[in-house]
Amino acid sequence: MSVELVMPKAGLTMIEGTISTWKAEEGASVKKGDVVMEFENEKTTMECEANEDGILHIAAQAGAVVKVGKPVAFIAASKEEYENLKNGGSVPQAAADSVTVSVDAVEVVMPKAGLTMIEGVVGEWKAAEGETVKKGQAIFDFENEKTTMECEATADGILHQIAKTGDTVKVGHTVAYIAPSKEAYDALAKGAVPGSHPMCANECEVCQRDVALSMATTAQQGGNAVAKDGHIRATGLARNIAKGADVNLALVGGTGPNGRIIAKDVYAYLETAKAAPVAAPVVKAVQATGEVVKTLLSGRRKSIAKNMRKCFETMAPLTVFAEIDVTDLLTMRQKYVEKADVLGCKISVNDMLMLATVKMLKKHPMLNSTFDGETISSYPYVNLGMAVGLAEGLVVPVLKNADQYSLLEMSKALRDLALRAKDETLVGGEQSGGTFTVTNVGMFNIDFGTPVISPPQVGILGFGTAKKKLVEYKGEFCPRTMMHIMLTFDHRVFDGREAGEVLGDMKQLLENPELIFV
Repeated sequence: MSVELVMPKAGLTMIEGTISTWKAEEGASVKKGDVVMEFENEKTTMECEANEDGILHIAAQAGAVVKVGKPVAFIAASKEEYENLKNGGSVPQAAADSVTVSVDAVEVVMPKAGLTMIEGVVGEWKAAEGETVKKGQAIFDFENEKTTMECEATADGILHQIAKTGDTVKVGHTVAYIAPSKEAYDALAKGAVPGSHPMCANECEVCQRDVALSMATTAQQGGNAVAKDGHIRATGLARNIAKGADVNLALVGGTGPNGRIIAKDVYAYLETAKAAPVAAPVVKAVQATGEVVKTLLSGRRKSIAKNMRKCFETMAPLTVFAEIDVTDLLTMRQKYVEKADVLGCKISVNDMLMLATVKMLKKHPMLNSTFDGETISSYPYVNLGMAVGLAEGLVVPVLKNADQYSLLEMSKALRDLALRAKDETLVGGEQSGGTFTVTNVGMFNIDFGTPVISPPQVGILGFGTAKKKLVEYKGEFCPRTMMHIMLTFDHRVFDGREAGEVLGDMKQLLENPELIFV
């Protein structure tokens, strides 16, 4: 029997991977354990091995982005099975089970109850699974950030629940279906999907776009959305759409409550404007020179972009700063440099900063944690990530059990990781499992910035350029070497008071470097 080869999950945060290259050709005979494919995630490039003996049938080509657990290939047990797969025949049962049929049903979505609401939590279900409901009947409670409300059935039929009590659902996303018949309900319960598109009675952009198309010919422009004081009444979504399309809201008629402009009004205005003839402006002819250069993002760059955006979509990141006197730290480091022959390596400022960070994390275990949205996991060990900037993008090798290292051991280990990161010879597992990350941007002449957390970690510490300044020291002004440190933390997990304590402890350690070794 043929078996699936799926996209592996290589790291806690990986949700999809990009196929780099196939090491085995279509139709090649492979053995269990053979490397058949290379793939990239947000951190590195890895190999995927065959999970069975057989003949390889490739389902996803090089460059394709595939979600974790989804098929990238099949391995046929025999020549006959391979020919069947190649000619579009049946796939293994595991893949076939995911295929669904379409039925007619009405979708019930999470309502938008307030301008700022982006998601709601499903509360108590007022109607049970499989119960016959009437249009207008309250079927479940939901909560937003302010209150608890009821959601009513949008049609008569049989209720099929999708979201459970306690689930968080984005506005406009599916909570349940209402099947018009027993046959349709049975099909939904067995995994069929509805054939209709979601239609939300609230301010859902997907729905409003469809509604606007049918209103384009009847929309009244320049209506009663402008108040007597000149203020234009419009929803936030309508304003965003108008801003993106460069539309003057004063020209748009509002059909919302009290004449307020809503998203569908802006879409209707845009549709009407498309149909209206526009006089071509007189433009001076200018001869274009050169060519536009378009560069496709690499798989690594796409993964970095997605991971960076995930921080702001799923977290409440906040960055705090402190300026620290590192004169004594640099003096101590210079003594180590002069003894490099005795020590066997040249201690860097970064080595000392990393060791100080580890000591701080042992005092603040909540910062040495991960958070999945419900549970905070604090670790008894420190797996310290070190951001390394390459021309192709950022990589973050992880020093496992960093709290067990001396300064000399840490210096050698960090130098080895950094060199192999630049040579792209890091092995599997050396870029995953981090509990906290440090980024030193001082070497790039950056004074300070706002480091971005790598989910599911809850913090990242950054160091800026060390510069001499005239500051007050022991009652008089004199030149001292100062450095900014930047802590970005997830405000869902802890608050400004704890962040201030972290910066205070780092200040004590770096201004009194002998404490790092106590």
